[in-house]
Amino acid sequence: MSQTESRSQPDQDAPRRWLSRLEQARFTQLLIGLALLLFVTPFVDTFGNQLGKAIASVVVTVLLSAVLIAAALAVSGDRKRSRTITLVMASACLILTLLAHLSDQPALRITQEILTIGFLIHVVRLIVRSLFQQHQVDFDALAASLCGYLLIRVAFAVLFSLVMEIDGTALSTNVADQTTKMTFHFGDQHTAAALYFSFVTLTTLGYGDITPVSMPARMLTTAEALIGQLYLVILVARLVGLHISTEMVTRQHDVGDHE
Repeated sequence: MSQTESRSQPDQDAPRRWLSRLEQARFTQLLIGLALLLFVTPFVDTFGNQLGKAIASVVVTVLLSAVLIAAALAVSGDRKRSRTITLVMASACLILTLLAHLSDQPALRITQEILTIGFLIHVVRLIVRSLFQQHQVDFDALAASLCGYLLIRVAFAVLFSLVMEIDGTALSTNVADQTTKMTFHFGDQHTAAALYFSFVTLTTLGYGDITPVSMPARMLTTAEALIGQLYLVILVARLVGLHISTEMVTRQHDVGDHE
């Protein structure tokens, strides 16, 4: 084999190796799906009129489907029973989302949002549990911690959408153009509004363009800000401590080998 062929062979195998690693990195796949959902939905909301309501809803539904399925596969692991239960929950969320689009009935949307919130809470719980069972910090563990944080944001976005479905005056928009009305409907072309408010609340930015009016909405915004800070403090401390302990053990083994 010539030198040129030997150099081109590793280059050809590189994408295959990368895809193989990505297939095993379950939380990295989920992180990619979440990134697409969070960054694409604002453009769907902005260009919703040009795209059309049906196409905009389909795009958001496809992205949401990818996130729910990736979340179910990521947290279930190799356990067949757990994977079946989690996939059934994700499928039920998707079916109700589609039915809510087709029927446009408030009762169906409320049911879909409640089930989606329960599923996301279940996923976040399993992610946190897996992080506390980790024995070493790798890229997939970091991806899992980011997924947990972003899924908290998504869960509260659905929760705020549910609150607005029940009480349309729970949140108030403080914009110069009062004719612009912000709509909170998680799962359709208006998903970005719910995600935006959840993001500024979780990170305690608080721009003031959307403010909670009702007492349940105020309590939920306070709870999200508190949960976001506690998650970062506890999980970051856990991962940093785990990384330091792993490094210490590795150095001890290296010293023992040299002796």
